[in-house]
Amino acid sequence: MTIDELYRFVKFMANKENRGWIKPSEFNLLADRVQLDIIKDRVGTVSPDGIVNGYKANAQFWDELRPVIAYNVRLDNDGDGDFNTNNNDTAVTADDIDVFGTDGDYLYFLSARYNSKPVDMVDMNEVWVRRESYLNPPSEDFPVGIITDQGIRVFTQTANLGGSQDDGQVRLTYIKKPPSPSWGYTVVNNIEIYNSATSIQLTLPESTHKEIAHRILAYIGVTLREQTIVEYGTVTVAEQNK
Repeated sequence: MTIDELYRFVKFMANKENRGWIKPSEFNLLADRVQLDIIKDRVGTVSPDGIVNGYKANAQFWDELRPVIAYNVRLDNDGDGDFNTNNNDTAVTADDIDVFGTDGDYLYFLSARYNSKPVDMVDMNEVWVRRESYLNPPSEDFPVGIITDQGIRVFTQTANLGGSQDDGQVRLTYIKKPPSPSWGYTVVNNIEIYNSATSIQLTLPESTHKEIAHRILAYIGVTLREQTIVEYGTVTVAEQNK
């Protein structure tokens, strides 16, 4: 459905029997939050025991996430050993985007390759164990990587890569942050009228739109303290996620 159809559906459900109303600004805020919530749930959330409990990697999973997957994006070395700059040219310039920076769109890691070799991504503690290992140390053919606040740091043998951008090439596949959906409007006689030209549609596909509507209603129910709306939104989402 379009962003207008979604907004009208949410208003209809939230305003049954005059229980409450939702302004465009509130709807836009919730639509953005819910779209990110669904992406997080699809990727999988970490349980207290550290096990990732998420959706199985089936066709539906990838069909729903495909619009927010950045495939095989080239990252360049920043000179300090971290690969973070989205650069398609021959040299890093001031105009290049830091994928992991405040203006970047990185959300969740999927895979990385260093010089066409798969990078084994580990946590901060394990990387030191691997670097000191005699049996399974990092190498050019079996690189090891970690994600830092600067980007991806790749290790081969005993030292991390540093220096110039010629130290290798990292290609990253990751979940990216979609544009924030927005119900755009113009005001006529103090009434908001839908404006498709200034609206931003949902990035996730049609198959997720019903769930997005239900999750928005669950949030609205909490805001309005209306138990019926809360129960409708949360129970419906729970049934969909079984």
